[in-house]
Amino acid sequence: MTGGNFNKTRIAVTFLAAILLFGQSVFAAPLSSDIAAIPAYRGSTPFASLDGMLGGSVDYAVYAKGSYDGMYKNQFNGSFVYAYQVFNSDNSKVAIDYFSVGLFDDVQAQNAVYDPTKGTDAPQGSIPFMQFILPQSAIYLFQSDNIGAGEHSLTLLFASDTAPEMAKGAVSGGFTGGATMDLPTPMPSGWIVPEPATFGLLIGGAFRAIRRKTKGLR
Repeated sequence: MTGGNFNKTRIAVTFLAAILLFGQSVFAAPLSSDIAAIPAYRGSTPFASLDGMLGGSVDYAVYAKGSYDGMYKNQFNGSFVYAYQVFNSDNSKVAIDYFSVGLFDDVQAQNAVYDPTKGTDAPQGSIPFMQFILPQSAIYLFQSDNIGAGEHSLTLLFASDTAPEMAKGAVSGGFTGGATMDLPTPMPSGWIVPEPATFGLLIGGAFRAIRRKTKGLR
């Protein structure tokens, strides 16, 4: 075998090994353009705090039952999968340590996790040190690996048997303020999306609940 052919073979083997090692992360695409997601529920939405300290965006994608093709494909096969990736702006003055998606009463959501094989720049990104489902929110905490200016999270997931509708999510830095943004969330049949002030109360309830939970862990 000539040196040139040997080098070509080595490159091909290395590339194949990378595919086998990282799987879908080699070809990971932004959630906002993921063709596996429901077309009406993939996109990106910006956020900005009123004090100008925090800004960025959240990419999102909702996958119909059996359509999610990531790390938890088998576990989530019978559910809608809700996926989000949080981006902190280069101009933000604070790091993001909290992200939540509002949940409506009577919605059953479960399995809050993260997937390093999906989204932009996979498998890189801030890793939540804790994630869980409360009655009114799916919550992801980043105190141990916060999302600094110009950084982003890994792709954050939860599952539900309920189909999506656009509602609200929230981010904050240091629990000293934050911002809300439009995001898809499971929507019970017959519900009407609350107006912003009402949903602000729901998000505020989630902040209070998480403060109590984190104090209990100390």
